[in-house]
Amino acid sequence: MASRGSAAVIIPTHNRVELLSKVLDSVLAQTVRTEIYVMDDASTDDTQAMVARDYPHVSYHREGTSRGPTFQRNKGAALAQAEILFMIDDDCVLRSPRTFAQTLEAFDHPRVAAVTLPFINVRQDALVRTAAPNHDGIFAAYVYFGGMVALRRGVFLGAGGYRNFLFMHMEEPDLAIRLLDAGYIVRLGWADPLEHRESPLRDRPLLDRQGPRNNLLFSYYNVPWPNFPFYLTATTALCFWHGLRVGHPIRVLQGLAQGFAAIVHEFGRRAPVSRAVYRLARALKRRRCIPLQEMESHLPPIRCYDNSPSSDRQCVV
Repeated sequence: MASRGSAAVIIPTHNRVELLSKVLDSVLAQTVRTEIYVMDDASTDDTQAMVARDYPHVSYHREGTSRGPTFQRNKGAALAQAEILFMIDDDCVLRSPRTFAQTLEAFDHPRVAAVTLPFINVRQDALVRTAAPNHDGIFAAYVYFGGMVALRRGVFLGAGGYRNFLFMHMEEPDLAIRLLDAGYIVRLGWADPLEHRESPLRDRPLLDRQGPRNNLLFSYYNVPWPNFPFYLTATTALCFWHGLRVGHPIRVLQGLAQGFAAIVHEFGRRAPVSRAVYRLARALKRRRCIPLQEMESHLPPIRCYDNSPSSDRQCVV
């Protein structure tokens, strides 16, 4: 088991042994003492041997079959002991030793449940993404990335974490809107950005199907009446149009069919947010970020999560 630190780092990984080593080195170079959890999603390379040989103090957990990054992040959160969880992907290298410490400073308001880790897609451009426009206020966001974020463990677990049934894709907005409904926000961070060394090896057919599937599931889970049927119809049409535009209409149609089948599978698990929170989420998505001071009066009271297995009960009224 990893020794307890000021924060926990959860790293889902799959067949990226060389890059994972660079990620771990950058985590160990941070000025913050951390628990480190490598969550191996059925790798078939030398990941297990490398971690055991070079990082024996790291807590390593391997699944025999692939369960996806969403499952691995949830499992890591349940294993962790620290109050703050840093969830980073196995292709994210922290180029500054201060990134974690700077991010922890942003958890200075009870409504902040998550803080983004600014990042650069170094193989694309030099643009810094998911960063606050300045340091003078608290800026809430709706769009963030599950591999570049820090979260309060008690709130994350209390809200139910990510939905494992999504496997991957759309788990972030699904959690973000549920956090809003519980009175919490995802805050844009200002820490020194990390390097996202995105792998060119992507399972495009899977992503082309997962997108439509999970967009439909998102609407079923979260969108309230009377918006739900309109949102579902518009999502279906937009996904199909996207499939035509990118030249993969068959895959998108398969994803839409999987999405409607998944809605039937998840019947009874619908828990829509309030209409006020739905409107707020739409505004956040449209504007990219909104100062907390401007939107706080539209947020519901903070929900007290006292059913978390963690000892760091998050209950601020």
